[in-house]
Order: sequence, then structure tokens, then C-alpha cells
Amino acid sequence: MASRPNAFPQSLRLRSRREFLVVQDTGLKVSADCVLALVKPNGRPTEPTRVGFTVSTKVGNAVVRNRVRRRLRELFRTRRHELPKGLDMVLIARNSAATAGWPAFVRAFDRVVTELKRRFPA
Repeated sequence: MASRPNAFPQSLRLRSRREFLVVQDTGLKVSADCVLALVKPNGRPTEPTRVGFTVSTKVGNAVVRNRVRRRLRELFRTRRHELPKGLDMVLIARNSAATAGWPAFVRAFDRVVTELKRRFPA
């Protein structure tokens, strides 16, 4: 089977509740339009950044929440190489994400990436 460079393997995901809570309780907040990113160094500076997604029921019904989650996942999957290494990140969708278009998600992700590069230089 050929390697897929833009795949989203389990090794790049925050999977347990404990991992989410550690980042949410002690992580650095980076605010963008429709997304709030909570970021914490994970102690593995050579490993790629891992991510978890949170979309509350306040954002909308299941269809809307899944669409928002898919958009966030796609942004991370295709542009994860831009992020600094060695971080754990939780992307939280704000209420405005329900009506935001794709360009708004791209702008928000770009703002998060810019801020992370500034705070965590390589």
C-alpha cells in the first residue's frame, strides 16, 4: 500500500479525555474568528503536533457540528506541516462556526498558525 502524505493517522490525534483535559486546563489560548485553539507543549519537540476537536451542541444540530468538525479536520490534515512541532492542540469551534464559510475557517486557521509560530519558534 502506498504512503499517503496527507493522511490523518491516529498518532496525530488526541484520543483520550485525559489528554483533552490536560490541554484545556493548562494550555495557552489562541483566539481566531470562529475557532479557539488551546495549545500546550507535549514534551516531544521532534514529534508532529497532535490535535483534537471539540464542537459543542451550542454550535448547532448534529449535521452542522459534523460539517464544522470535518472542515477543521481537513484544514489540519492538509496544512499540519505549517504548525510548529511538539505541541498538543485542541481546536474548539465557536458558535459563529455554524454559519462560517470555508474562507473564514482558512483565515482562522492561518491566524492560529501565525500565532503559534510566533510563540513557539522552531
